[in-house]
Amino acid sequence: MSRVGFRWALSGAWLLVMLAALWAVTGHERTLREGQLVLLELAPVDPRSLMQGDYMALRFAVDRQLSAQSGWPEQPKAGVPRYAWLRLDEQRRAELVAVGDQLPPAGDVLAMRVRRVEAGYSLGPNAFFFEEGQAEVFEAARWGAFRVAADGTALLTALYDQQLQVLGEQKR
Repeated sequence: MSRVGFRWALSGAWLLVMLAALWAVTGHERTLREGQLVLLELAPVDPRSLMQGDYMALRFAVDRQLSAQSGWPEQPKAGVPRYAWLRLDEQRRAELVAVGDQLPPAGDVLAMRVRRVEAGYSLGPNAFFFEEGQAEVFEAARWGAFRVAADGTALLTALYDQQLQVLGEQKR
């Protein structure tokens, strides 16, 4: 391959990588902007790590119900997403209604994608990182706040206390 051809190929590959990154960022931004707010109750957590800095290890109360209700085999079929079907109360707190391999029919049920973890299944990440020295603020966390897109994609956006107040926001 000539030097000019190599440069064109390298430029094309770089452009493809940038377009893929832009596509992913745009999708996440859309979820944050348009997704429904869902609150998942947290299970007890440990808020420190010497190697990684301050963070809160997360577990969600609904995760215990997922494995019991799912009846899914250990190894999922490639490319088949799994969903938790949730019903929200007036304060946006989620309750597990059912699980499935497809989005629920239209109605008052919302779907969140389920991911396979070592101990079974989970709806969210296993950690929430925060600014060093803020551990005391986040020890009060009782709820994880997610923005959920129509396709079940969910992004953790904040932690809330028992009174459903956002933790760690700067007062202005």
